[in-house]
Amino acid sequence: MGTGERDRQPRWEIADVLARTDLAQLLDELATPATRSIRGRRWHCPMPGHDDQHASVTMHTDHRGHERWRCWSGDNTHRGDAIDLIVATQRVNRADAIAWLANRAGMIPDQPLPPARRKPQRSRPSVVPLDPSVVRYVHACEKILWGRTGAPVRDWLRSRGFEDDLLRANHVGADPGRAMMSRQRGLPHGHSLAATFPALDPEGNVQYVQARYLEPIGSDKYDNPASSLGSNPRLAWTHTPDGRTTAGVLLVTEGIPDALTAAGAGYAAVGILGSQAPDDRVADLLVRHAASTGRLLVAVVDADPAGRAWGEHLMDLVATRGSQLKSLEPPDGLDLNSWAASATSWIDHVRRELDPPHSPVGREPSLG
Repeated sequence: MGTGERDRQPRWEIADVLARTDLAQLLDELATPATRSIRGRRWHCPMPGHDDQHASVTMHTDHRGHERWRCWSGDNTHRGDAIDLIVATQRVNRADAIAWLANRAGMIPDQPLPPARRKPQRSRPSVVPLDPSVVRYVHACEKILWGRTGAPVRDWLRSRGFEDDLLRANHVGADPGRAMMSRQRGLPHGHSLAATFPALDPEGNVQYVQARYLEPIGSDKYDNPASSLGSNPRLAWTHTPDGRTTAGVLLVTEGIPDALTAAGAGYAAVGILGSQAPDDRVADLLVRHAASTGRLLVAVVDADPAGRAWGEHLMDLVATRGSQLKSLEPPDGLDLNSWAASATSWIDHVRRELDPPHSPVGREPSLG
């Protein structure tokens, strides 16, 4: 065989190769997977020379249906599709990377292509009604918070700037751990002491709960009920201590603690749960709320690359529905709660950003 024949690569259509490649499985093999967290699956960056300590790689599907990865703590070259991943990790050129993936997928020249990988259907999952055991768990933890056993959790919550009247208004509680409190299978495991943050509906009814461990194991700070005990509502509404809110504004945050910080300052606020990827369901609910109440939607994003990407994605979803979402960002590296804890002037900054014309003077009854 001549040198030219030996080096000649078969020409594969990129779409055919990618359709037969599971990017998540490839990342599992070529990068170091992290444990699941509130933000979904993550991996440590596979780029040579990048010592990624915090598992900064996430995955998404673009508008063409192609799976893509991105490292949020690296530069703009730390991203791409499966081909880019092979170029980076195997140190080959793009043509060789395509051939590498084709061979892995069992694609043989001049033979019929193997079946394309079946992608999971993105049909809307059926909604599982909330099991009464979740509500009982929330109320039991709320009662424990105000007793002797709940003192460490009370201290922790107060250190984060949460006043008692705000905690009571939102039914925040303390899980003393499974050694002290038995629980039904599927409720938060309770491996150690945790604060419990109920996700309320606009009327104040419990619709979900998250337990936040004070001393988490690894990167998993939060624990949720099993899906069999109720669907994640994606939105957790909060309530101000006096039931009244600053007129004309709804602050949208990444998670319940930031939403509680906003509610403590007198703002209507809602936290997005599982907020790594706001979706159509979240955007539909927010836009309907804005239309029915006349409130401006204002996202307070975490001041890091992942938080900014979260805000941009939510802004795009809202814009495609003909509505507007304004974005505010704390100082670099902070979320809303840590910003409020480090600077009492944070609320003045927020007011300056919103006045005028969207924050009229006065207060309105809380609508959730």
